[in-house]
Amino acid sequence: MLLILLTKVFAVAYIYYAMYGIAASFFWPPIIGWLSQDAEGSRLGKSMSYFNISWNTGLIAGPFLAGYLSAVKSELPLYVGGLFFFMTAVLITAASFLLRQIKMDKDSVTSDDKQEPKSDTSTILRFPGWVGMFTTFVVVGVVLNIFPVFAIEELLLKKEIIGVLMQSRTYIAVIVFILLGQSVFRHFKISIMAAFQMLLACLIFSMNFISSPAAFAVYISLIGGIRAFSYNSSLFHGISGSVNRAGRIAVHETLLNSGMIFGSAMGGLIYQNYSMTVVFYFCSAMALLGAVVQAALYFYLKKKNPGAV
Repeated sequence: MLLILLTKVFAVAYIYYAMYGIAASFFWPPIIGWLSQDAEGSRLGKSMSYFNISWNTGLIAGPFLAGYLSAVKSELPLYVGGLFFFMTAVLITAASFLLRQIKMDKDSVTSDDKQEPKSDTSTILRFPGWVGMFTTFVVVGVVLNIFPVFAIEELLLKKEIIGVLMQSRTYIAVIVFILLGQSVFRHFKISIMAAFQMLLACLIFSMNFISSPAAFAVYISLIGGIRAFSYNSSLFHGISGSVNRAGRIAVHETLLNSGMIFGSAMGGLIYQNYSMTVVFYFCSAMALLGAVVQAALYFYLKKKNPGAV
C-alpha cells in the first residue's frame, strides 16, 4: 500500500493497488477457517455473524476515517492503512504461535501423521448459495460503480448525497448480519434463497420508477440487506460440514469478486450504449436467473442424491 506513494505514474500505481488487493485476499480463507473450526449449525451461524459484523463495521468506519485523514493531508490515509495492515500482520503472527486452535490448524497441515480426515458432510445448498451470491454481487457491482455516475449525470445529485446513499446499504447490512446470527430459520432452505433473489429482482426493477434521494436510500439499503443475506448464505452453506473450509472460502471470495467485476463491466457497457433503465432491467434479469438456476441446481442435485441435505 505504501508503495503507491512512491510513484506518480498511474499505471504503476494501478499495479501496486492490484498487488495490495492480492495480498489482502490471502487473509480471508485462513481467518474464516480458524473462526469456524469445529463449529456447525447455530454455533457456526453465530461465528460467521460476528465475522461479518466485524468486516462490515470496517466498511462503515473506513470511509469516515479516510475522509477525515485526507482533509488533514492527502497521503495520510495510506500511511494509516499501512500501519493497520502491519499491526494486523503482527497480531496474526502472534496468534498463530499462542492460540491453541490456530496452532492445531497449522499442525494439521504440517503433521507427518497419516490420519484419516473427518468425513465430509457438505450440503448441496452450497451451490445455490454460490449462485445467489454471484448474481447479488453483479447487482452490487452496478450499485457501487455505475449508479454514482448515473446519479451525477442524470439525477444531478451532489457527491455528498451520493456518499450517504452508498453508505446506507452498509448500515442495514450490519443489522441483517446481527439478525442472521441470532436465527436458524433460513439454514438449509432453498425456498428462502430463491425468494430473496426474486425480491432483489423486484427491487432493482422498481428503481426505474423512483427519482428522489430518500427513495433511493431506502432501495439501496434494502439491496444492502439482501447482499448481507446472500453473502451469509453462501458463506454458511459453503463451509457447513466441509473438511476443507479454507478452500471453500477461496471459492466464495472468487465468485463474489467475479460478480462485482462482471456487474461493473456489463453495467458500464450497457449504461454507456443505452441507458440506466436498461441497466436496471439487466440486473433484474440476472437476479431472476439466479433464482431459477438455484432451484434447478437444488432439484437436480436432490434427485441425484436423494439423501443429501
